[in-house]
Amino acid sequence: MIDEKSILDTIENGILIVTADLKILSWNRWLVLHTGIDKEEAIDNLLPSLFPDTNFNLLKRKVKIALKLGSSTFTNSSVEKFIIPIKLQKITKSIFKHMRQDVVITPLNSEQASIIIYDASPLLEAKAIINDHLQAMEKQATTDTLTGCYNRKMFNDLLKSESKKAARHNKKFSLVILDIDNFKSVNDTYGHLIGDEVLKEMAAIAKETIRESDIFARWGGEEFSVLLPETDLEGGAILADKMRLNINAHRFDKVGNLTCSFGVAQFKTEEPRDALISNADWALYHAKNHGKNQVAVFDQGEIRTWHKMENA
Repeated sequence: MIDEKSILDTIENGILIVTADLKILSWNRWLVLHTGIDKEEAIDNLLPSLFPDTNFNLLKRKVKIALKLGSSTFTNSSVEKFIIPIKLQKITKSIFKHMRQDVVITPLNSEQASIIIYDASPLLEAKAIINDHLQAMEKQATTDTLTGCYNRKMFNDLLKSESKKAARHNKKFSLVILDIDNFKSVNDTYGHLIGDEVLKEMAAIAKETIRESDIFARWGGEEFSVLLPETDLEGGAILADKMRLNINAHRFDKVGNLTCSFGVAQFKTEEPRDALISNADWALYHAKNHGKNQVAVFDQGEIRTWHKMENA
């Protein structure tokens, strides 16, 4: 006749039987293999004495509840992680340090309860890997691979969202489009690899200048764009000129000093969103054709050069 304890040793889950104070009455082979603790060492000892660095208050409370109510209780691996610390690197490679465990606590009588431990690590690892891939795909879809800032598609999506919010709540916001002056000569003189480094440095300078709430993106080629929430035309021009001065003061490796031209426009609720982009683009065109290294604004249907804050 097969012994009940022998049956427990064939089950591929951790099974132990405890009292209300977590005294161990049974300890199956799975637990021996995964913890390295023999049955003789475990049985008749308190569970906390086997794992002195682990807090068993929750498990003790769950066991007492199960015994009192006469029904099963549970712990979830995504919340509690584990009840018994089993280091996974001793068994297999894992992204987790300890095995993640789903646990079922079932009363056997008024004084004893069984604890069944299910290894939830593979499922949680698969979910984590899938989430990592999804995040990588999302980043790839929304980020310019060279500079690490938003790409044009993502910027347009955020611009659309900001436009709706501004129209609904009568909020102001502005758009800045900037272009590196004479960038073609950089590529022609130093090569495209150096040109790429310039683009990355330029993005870094701009991101250090703008506010945390501002949205920065690579517009295309050597052009970048900045969406400035809660900012009127004057505020947009001031920030653009601050970027201009910071870029002027920076010395690019192997290239030296460079300049940028800026076009600024403010969103008008009575105009389509495309008009904002067109207005900022026309202002940039004005800046490029009136000496470069300057900020131009589209203001009430007219384009004018913003004063240069050389001493700012």
